[in-house]
Amino acid sequence: MKRAVWLLLLLAVVAHAATNMWIRTGEAYGIEPRLLYAISKVESGVRPLIISVNYKKLTKPQEQKLYTMLQSRNISYKKYSKVVEIDSKNSVTARGVIEFLDQNSYPSFDIGLMQINNVHKEKLAKMKIPLYALLNENTNLSVAADILWECYKKHRSNDRAINAYNGAIVGNSYYTKVSAELRKLLLLHENGSKRLFYRVI
Repeated sequence: MKRAVWLLLLLAVVAHAATNMWIRTGEAYGIEPRLLYAISKVESGVRPLIISVNYKKLTKPQEQKLYTMLQSRNISYKKYSKVVEIDSKNSVTARGVIEFLDQNSYPSFDIGLMQINNVHKEKLAKMKIPLYALLNENTNLSVAADILWECYKKHRSNDRAINAYNGAIVGNSYYTKVSAELRKLLLLHENGSKRLFYRVI
């Protein structure tokens, strides 16, 4: 009886691993799955409904219009040094925020789990993925992995590729932040030599 219970538990663990989106996506794109998780941790705190607006690029009227919209819809937000982080209660509310930002031509905002920036809108359109679809965890992660892999193919190093994903290679502490999360996951050795990208081009 005990053996049967342990066998069932083992099968459940194997089934979970097989359907785990981090593992599945990492294997599909040749990226260490825990790297994807670490990036999500840094970007959104692993929260799929977060939308961040870069208010440094907004005009004063755009900024005021954004706050008015959020307050009128009773949507929670926090202002940080460069972004307004919008924490929607559900996917319907989050979709409404994305549509508002897109329709009013807000220049720079990030969506979901891996904080995909609207600068990729044309790329997404070619893939027939609307911006609001990035609220789906699997879609968001897959798009992010594709972007990250393109960064790696271009720059050919862990630190430069990961910084490029964040938008700037030079003078960017992003790789350091991601590395710290990786260490928490016991992914990196002290010398930081763990292979993070492994698909053959």
